[in-house]
Amino acid sequence: MNSRPAPFRFFNGTRAVTPRADILAPIQVRWLGALMVAAMLPQAAHLPLGIAALGLALVALRVFLISQRRARYFAALTELPSWALAVFAVVIAFGIRQWYGYLLGREPSVAFLFVLCGIKFLEARARRDGTLLVCLATFLLITPFLSNQSMFAALAAAPALMILGGALDALERSTDSLERQRDWRATLVRTLTLMAQGLPIALLLFVMFPRLTGPLWGLPTDRSARTGLSDTMTPGMFTELTLSDDVAFRVDFEGPTPRPSQRYWRGPVLSRFDGRVWSAANPQLGSVQIPNSGKNITYTVTLEPSGQPWLFALDLPAALPRVDSESGAATPPSIFLGLTRDQQLIARAPILQPLRYTQVSNLRSAYPATSVFEARANLRLPAGNRRSVEFARDLRANVADDAAFINAVLQFYRNEPFVYTLAAPLLEREPVDQFLFESRRGFCEHYASSFVVLLRAAGIPARVVTGYQGGEINPNGGYMIVRQSDAHAWAEALVDGVWRRYDPTAAVAPSRVERGLASALPAGESVPLFARFDGGWLKDLGLAWDAVNHGWRRHVIDFNYDRQRALWHEWSLDLFSPWQVVGGLTFVAGVWGGAVLLWLAIRRRRQERALVLWEDVCRRLSRAGLPRHPYEGPLAFVERAAARWPQFGIALKAIGEAYATLRYGNLAAESRERAALIATLKHAIGALPSPLRLRHAA
Repeated sequence: MNSRPAPFRFFNGTRAVTPRADILAPIQVRWLGALMVAAMLPQAAHLPLGIAALGLALVALRVFLISQRRARYFAALTELPSWALAVFAVVIAFGIRQWYGYLLGREPSVAFLFVLCGIKFLEARARRDGTLLVCLATFLLITPFLSNQSMFAALAAAPALMILGGALDALERSTDSLERQRDWRATLVRTLTLMAQGLPIALLLFVMFPRLTGPLWGLPTDRSARTGLSDTMTPGMFTELTLSDDVAFRVDFEGPTPRPSQRYWRGPVLSRFDGRVWSAANPQLGSVQIPNSGKNITYTVTLEPSGQPWLFALDLPAALPRVDSESGAATPPSIFLGLTRDQQLIARAPILQPLRYTQVSNLRSAYPATSVFEARANLRLPAGNRRSVEFARDLRANVADDAAFINAVLQFYRNEPFVYTLAAPLLEREPVDQFLFESRRGFCEHYASSFVVLLRAAGIPARVVTGYQGGEINPNGGYMIVRQSDAHAWAEALVDGVWRRYDPTAAVAPSRVERGLASALPAGESVPLFARFDGGWLKDLGLAWDAVNHGWRRHVIDFNYDRQRALWHEWSLDLFSPWQVVGGLTFVAGVWGGAVLLWLAIRRRRQERALVLWEDVCRRLSRAGLPRHPYEGPLAFVERAAARWPQFGIALKAIGEAYATLRYGNLAAESRERAALIATLKHAIGALPSPLRLRHAA
């Protein structure tokens, strides 16, 4: 704890003046500047470029003003009155409001704090301002974890934690002491030593401290847009998603991994069509009971935030998800809304944080309809696309039944010169007609949309299903990564009272389903790095880093109450009563603390005893306001101290004479005279009061 009293300010006219001893020294400002930069940089990646540049520029300006003598002409910039800084902050708040469109939210609030930290650093004067900056920097250091809790975010915070120790050390020392010790490496070594001493206790508490079954609060929500599937589909929509390497979700399978042709991850189901845009109908709860065909598969999905309320599961979901596979506990009803009649998993609120759930699916491509209303709702067609409607009716007249018509449509896709490509032309009026009979170049949404239109025109209920198809097994962790580039659209048709899955894209480019996106596109088209077969070392490095992050999330971020209880059961700790566990933890923590104190005592004893005592005296007098000059010997220093505190002059002179004799005299290491001088030195030091009393006694 800092024993220095709070700085007093007196008023000269209308302006508050800080005592000279409490003014921040240049080296203290540099330490605080380094702390601010280290705390700002991790958050700067999540902010608009202008906001990030402004906050860092304010810090750089203050450091520049103290490092250049000629900058004294600009010193007025750091002495702006409080009202001017307040006006500047209000202007910044208005600008942030205009940029984001709102102010009361996570991202604009963090952006405002980012700039306020720079303003406070620019006008900081006293040591208490430095203490406030340390608090602000510590809070700012936490804000990147609101957006990203990966291991990279934790590593990015490590430099700021180390510099934090240096800043606190600089604020504690006097100006003269800082000038004498310019080796910043020693300060960082002390900080790392303290962190290493506390790390075992932190790990012990992380694993053993009882966790709540639910969080006291959640991360603040925001209204910022996120990538992913939406509840609408237009021609060309999947092209932008497919060019993204962003992870949609990761999957850990319990048992064998399903074949590529079975990896249809079901998402929004679209049944409304206005001639160009497909959209989802209002969800209706009440799923059908799918009989167990022996193809049930259990897996755990780690879903990335999407800003949308739907979850993803392999066709077909056999039950509602569970939160934790280790505990087997039922999912809290506050998280999931349910399973709809069209086999879509819906959450009660948009997914704004990473969500981990365990799902059971039955690997089937067909399931019975729930009511006759489904057929009527999936037969509607708006006016337009006449050529497609006429073509479907003519084809329907030449086949025997619905199944034969569907096979004929799929054969039409195979026989005609259709091209599966990302570079599809823009289709404006009657897009289905233009695609089927003119361009014949498109992506999965073009084929799914035109296929459903043809079936509806022939009187067969059909709808579009969007989601993801495929996924890549990461060899470093054995789990599956499903990316935005795996976004896909297929169709469902109601045949003989059963909804069946059909993928018209597979009729044109069967390798898309079996081998992935890169194998199906024409040569020369742009493909994301992780969708390529020849990604090389960059892809291998990315997969290795993703495995590290996935393990970090599973074992650290998602280490909740149920996972802790499972670990305790594995270690047989649940056999002990709570007081026994607490007693054991206290004993282990005490042993470690005692070992650290013993190591410090041994290290201290290894140093020369007289030197240790003298450094204690110098440190005590420095805290009392009388630092020792670098050129000052022990006798001269105690003489100056005795002049300042004459009531303790005898003790101070005894300290100086005893230390000078011990340090520079010709005494044997084990002589009685040396032992007597050390005893005299200790006794004289004990006669001195505390630094606080010395400061007031001057």
